[in-house]
Order: sequence, then C-alpha cells, then structure tokens
Amino acid sequence: MELSIVIVNWNTRELLHDCLASLEGACSPLKYEVLVVDNGSADSSAEMVEDSFPAYRLIPSGGNLGFSKGNNLAFGLCSGDFVLLLNPDTVCPAGSLAKLVSWSRGKENLGAASPMLTDGQGRPTITSGHFPHPRFHWLGFLDPMRKLPVSGLQKRVVHVPAPDEPSSIVDYIAGACFLIPRPVLEQVGPSDERFFMYFEETDWCWRARQAGLDIWYCCETEVVHLEGKAAEKASTFTTRQFQKSYRLFVEKNYGAGRVSAFRLAQFMEFGMKGLLRMLVPLNRKKNKALADTYLQKAGIQLESDVDVDIPGA
Repeated sequence: MELSIVIVNWNTRELLHDCLASLEGACSPLKYEVLVVDNGSADSSAEMVEDSFPAYRLIPSGGNLGFSKGNNLAFGLCSGDFVLLLNPDTVCPAGSLAKLVSWSRGKENLGAASPMLTDGQGRPTITSGHFPHPRFHWLGFLDPMRKLPVSGLQKRVVHVPAPDEPSSIVDYIAGACFLIPRPVLEQVGPSDERFFMYFEETDWCWRARQAGLDIWYCCETEVVHLEGKAAEKASTFTTRQFQKSYRLFVEKNYGAGRVSAFRLAQFMEFGMKGLLRMLVPLNRKKNKALADTYLQKAGIQLESDVDVDIPGA
C-alpha cells in the first residue's frame, strides 16, 4: 500500500461525498486506502459512506472527538508508505495526490508536505505559515491593510502563496492536505489530543522541525480547499476554539509566560481592525459583520481562560 488517506468528518455529508468521489482519480495509479473517521455525525454521513463508497473504511468514533483524536484513532490502522490527513471540505483534482506522493519521495529529510491549496475559483488560499510571534499581530495593528513596502514586514502567521511561488521549506503547512511519510509519523508521534481543533498541525510541524525534519510547500500540484465550509455552522465555537488552541500552542512550545504578550498583541490588532471596519462608509452591512468578528476576537483576549462548548461532544 502506497498511500493511506485519513479523513475526519463531523456533519459535512455533501462536502465529504464530493471529497471521496474525487479520490480515485486523484490517486491513480497509486495503491491507496481511505479511512473515514465519523465523529458522531447526525446528518447521515456514515450511512452515505457505507452506501456510496463501500470500498472505503468507516470508523465510527462514537462522538465528536475533534480532529486530533479522530486522526489518531485511524493512525494505527494505516498501512500505506505515506499517510495523508485530508479535510472533508477538499476536492482533489485528477492526479493531484499521486503527484504529491511522487514529489515527496524525492525529498530527503521530509517531515511533511502540502500541495498548493486553492479556493473554489482556483485562487491560492492559506497553505502554509510562520510559527506564531507577537510581532505579526503588532504589524496587523500598525499596518492593517498590509501596505508597508518592506517585504519582511508582510509576514503573518498564515501565508497565501503567489500563483508562481516556487516550492520551499516552511515553518508549517495547513492541515487540510497534510502528507506524512509513515516512518516520520512513527518518529514524531501522533497529534497532541489536547488540540481539539486548530493548531494541531502547527504543533506537529513544530515537533517535526525540532527533530530536524523539513516541512515543505509543494507548488507542483493543487488541491481545492473550500476553506471554512466544514466549520461555518459553528462560527462562535470556531472563533473561541481557535483562541483556546492558540494559547495552548504558545504555552506548550514557548512557555506560559509568553501567553500574555500574544493576548495583548491580538487585542490591539483585532481592536484596531474592528474600529476601522466600523468607520468604513461603504458596504455597511458587510463591514459591521467583520467589525463584530474582530471585536469578538479582541474581547476574548480579556478572558483569562477561554471556555468552549463543544458541539456534539
């Protein structure tokens, strides 16, 4: 077996169907297997997998375990030379995954690799990024429109590659399409299950980099990521969960004393962006919605602990 594909699903039946339907063409001519971990979906996702894709393995988790626990549940069942963590809100073009595996075989010291991720219109979207630092948020506060001409000042935690950007070693890759050689997975270990959702891939890449491995962005193949579609039904949850996971990443890898610096920097960035959006005279409805989101993020920074109600848990 050359490739094991692991998909963790929660209530994304239609997206999951389109993702699964794309895999045969995306993997050809590889020998591959697909393991779908269903986190207690209430939308007949599990039944759809059994009826429409009987060759793929369905793993009912019994409840909403999150991404880390869901992925870990499948890791021990994978038999491929490579393990691919794939979001259910992705669609993989013909040959895309076979090409990613072929490209990755030629990279010595590879820890993980991601293709270019594009949106539904074929435009590049968040694919990789830099490990978090407070200065990225201070830059967001001082330069909210990213107009400063110095390229080094354009760095942010997340990165959208230019269409012609070459393959390169990066700090971390997005978890939507995350390819790992199985020996590396055994070396670095599974996802940290304290990360229910968000930053589990960043933390894994941090551990891989600490072990001396390279994390690669591969420009030679693309996968469509309908970003956020799998989470859009729970926007308050996802906003709070992101911040909870962000703090966990900082505390775990930088030390508990650094958390306050990140909270202050985010409060300033999101507070400024929220106020600016409120002052924009055009598209008031859209800008008010964006302002509310930014101000919600700013307000969370005033909370000493971020409590999250996990849906379906």
